[in-house]
Amino acid sequence: MIAPMEKLLVAAPKGLARELLRALQEAGVVHLETLRVEELSEYRLSPEELAELRGWEGVLAGAEHTLNLLGEEPQPSRPFPEGLEAAQKALAPLQTQAEALLRERQELEEDLEQARLFSEAFTRLAEMAHGLDESPRLRVLGFLLSEKELPRAEEALRAALEDRFLLASEPLGGRLAVVVVVHRNDLEEARLALSRQGIAELKIPRYADLSLSRVARALREIQEKAPRELSEVREALLKLRREATPTLKALWTRAKDEVARLKALQELAAGRFGLALMGYLPQKEKPRVEEALARFKDRLVYAFEPVDEHHEADRVPVTLDNPPWVRPFELLISFLNTPRYGTYDPSRVIALFFPFWFGMIVGDIGYALLFALVGRWLSGFVRRGEPLVVDLFALRLKPEVIAKLTQMLRWMVFWSVVWGVVYGEFFGTLFEHLGVFGTPEHPGLIPILIHRINTAETANLLILISVGFGVLLVFYGLVLRAWLALRHHHMKHFWEGLGYLGGLTGLLALAYAYLGGVSASWVNLLMLLGFGVFLVSVLASRMWLMIPELPTQAGHILSYIRIYAVGAAGGILAGLLTDLGFALAERLGLFGVVLGILVAGLLHLIILVLTTLGHMLQPIRLLWVEFFTKFGFYEESGRPYRPFKSVREGA
Repeated sequence: MIAPMEKLLVAAPKGLARELLRALQEAGVVHLETLRVEELSEYRLSPEELAELRGWEGVLAGAEHTLNLLGEEPQPSRPFPEGLEAAQKALAPLQTQAEALLRERQELEEDLEQARLFSEAFTRLAEMAHGLDESPRLRVLGFLLSEKELPRAEEALRAALEDRFLLASEPLGGRLAVVVVVHRNDLEEARLALSRQGIAELKIPRYADLSLSRVARALREIQEKAPRELSEVREALLKLRREATPTLKALWTRAKDEVARLKALQELAAGRFGLALMGYLPQKEKPRVEEALARFKDRLVYAFEPVDEHHEADRVPVTLDNPPWVRPFELLISFLNTPRYGTYDPSRVIALFFPFWFGMIVGDIGYALLFALVGRWLSGFVRRGEPLVVDLFALRLKPEVIAKLTQMLRWMVFWSVVWGVVYGEFFGTLFEHLGVFGTPEHPGLIPILIHRINTAETANLLILISVGFGVLLVFYGLVLRAWLALRHHHMKHFWEGLGYLGGLTGLLALAYAYLGGVSASWVNLLMLLGFGVFLVSVLASRMWLMIPELPTQAGHILSYIRIYAVGAAGGILAGLLTDLGFALAERLGLFGVVLGILVAGLLHLIILVLTTLGHMLQPIRLLWVEFFTKFGFYEESGRPYRPFKSVREGA
């Protein structure tokens, strides 16, 4: 449900602003609202406050930057106890040392990579030069060429220098190591001739002025010394990380709170001597605010006012207040839209029907156990406080998000097991083959209540159950539409909701009479009454498009058949895979048993991976589309509730 909110108004002396905001930040439940009134101007930060804000912003950015350099995430901790100047002095050496070590590590890693790539080539070229690269009169150029490039290079040199050059080549790693010896006066002409052919000399920029022999020696020295130096730098970084992380997190925490308080000052309205503050808070949190403000005694006045959901709904922030078993499912709403204050929170409907339908679709005890293993694996991230990073999708899930996912997964596993017992499915027909589940034709220890894969006998029942869910959810959504519209005096939408209720009632009565061959008077009366309400509502609302839209609304009810269709297809496929394994065992003996287990197990795993996303999307789509659109969930957005609180409160 949407938590009932109240408005908080505070008037206080201007000199009390910082202390007041500190108290409200510690309470952590007031959503501050920018207050602008004609009688008061906005609160303007003094030059001292502006300088302090810039200083704490610098500490915040520096601490976060340094933590990132050290491979740590900024996380709340005990705040740094001293003031801004002390914080800046504590941060500066840590940031400088971290940047210097990171820069040194990067340079050493680049040097090692260059040495790995080019040391062999320069060593071979230096050997081929036979010391001529140290001659004061001669110049030696080194290249790595393909077999096709070598004739072009020789031809270009001959055209430019005639016979005033020497060229030698040797194979090297699938290419040719080539040296060209020229007189120093012909060096630039040789380079120009080769560059016209797109042939570039092998050079390392930092060693561009050295001979081939000296470059080879320099690269060998790097390979000998750099690993030890790199190891020392990495050890220094690890030591700095261990020693500096607590201080950096303390600085980050303190700076985050100080910046938030200083910026919050600009939300206030102020006169020459006084200030005014406005905010919203959940009704149940009033005692916390009263306790926070009690310390000021007679130095300020405050009042709580009820909010007007009819005229202030667009300004009132929204927070949800649901039982613990519902809260994880709020995740499936939060990224879509925030419901407007005074409307409807569908969290309970999602928490009830999404895992239930997922279980109805999967309906396999074996698959449920695999999902349980996934949940246990995810719980490990929560226990360790680690994020889950999926590089393939650039996905990073925080531990608190993973915790919600695992709680949802528990309900999904539970209902998958329940429906698996109802359907008698354990990796398809495995338990049927083993005599655990049985039918009248093939008795077992536990009778199968609904043999889903026997579509001839159970299809009608499961389709009716699925359509029944459609009737329930679509009608409930339309009732919500009419009720919310009437509550907020939006009569056009009231008639829309009522009209669709009547029209769908008429269509259902018509379908029942026609398909069931029923001619009872009460069915005819219900049909006429429903269509009558629909026509009256169309006239009252003047929404003529309701007439062609009525079949679409009926189609939304039928859309729930996908619960049965997707589930039955998955159940039949799982049964076929298990039957394949048993067929191999029967034909090939012991070898067939091993092969059947491997083949069936692998195919089950592949099918589960490929179909799981669809099994989750089908039920959630029925809620997001067929249900949410009925009561106008996407038509109006609310403001998320963001309480003014310490960063430690969100940890």
